[in-house]
Amino acid sequence: MKPTTIRLVLSLALSAGWTVRQLDINNAFLNGDLDELVYMEQPHGFCSQPGYVCKLNKPIYGLKQAPRAWYQKLSTTLIHLGFISNISDPSLFVQQSSSSTILILIYVDDILVTGTSSSAIQKLITTLNNTFSLKDLGKLHFFLGIEAHWQPSGSLLLTQTKYANQILRKANMTSAKPQPTPMATSLKLTPDGSEAFSDPTLYRQTVGALQYLTFTRPDLTYAVNKVSQFMHQPQLHH
Repeated sequence: MKPTTIRLVLSLALSAGWTVRQLDINNAFLNGDLDELVYMEQPHGFCSQPGYVCKLNKPIYGLKQAPRAWYQKLSTTLIHLGFISNISDPSLFVQQSSSSTILILIYVDDILVTGTSSSAIQKLITTLNNTFSLKDLGKLHFFLGIEAHWQPSGSLLLTQTKYANQILRKANMTSAKPQPTPMATSLKLTPDGSEAFSDPTLYRQTVGALQYLTFTRPDLTYAVNKVSQFMHQPQLHH
């Protein structure tokens, strides 16, 4: 799911005064259908016939085909209900009729639903629940690690405070001094400007985590883009 898609859908919903509902599919991967033959060893604690293997009729968690099978099952169901997958972002489905417009955003088993008609949305949720077991989590409050706080004015505050603190703890920087800008204006990063950083894996993991943080902190984008250019051989000044 593209961050720009999430921003666009939420902005559209807020400006139009639409409700934003959140759904969670129970055991999502178990709902998919396998298109090929897959066998597995009998799991520990279950051995009905020694030397035999199990033939899977449904995907299970840990199977590499499971995410694709689940997406195919869900997208096929939505298309049968009159939805159209967006060309630029396949995680967005849109259903338009003379009486309503409904938008669905999908990230594995987390689903956001918004649209012009609350009754049409509720009817859709009921229909999906008849096909897949799901939890209706109500109004959007937490999605992809992003906390959503509804304001009295009707606006929506998105924050990743908890996620940012996790990054600081992992990088052992909780006691670091705060700075007014994300990057020193006089700093010039070069491929060879200091000695090599002792833990390149930590560097790459931290930069990757910071890329996701830019969803609610666009002011970090330039700095994150700069340090992303040195993932192959990070040094101390990076």
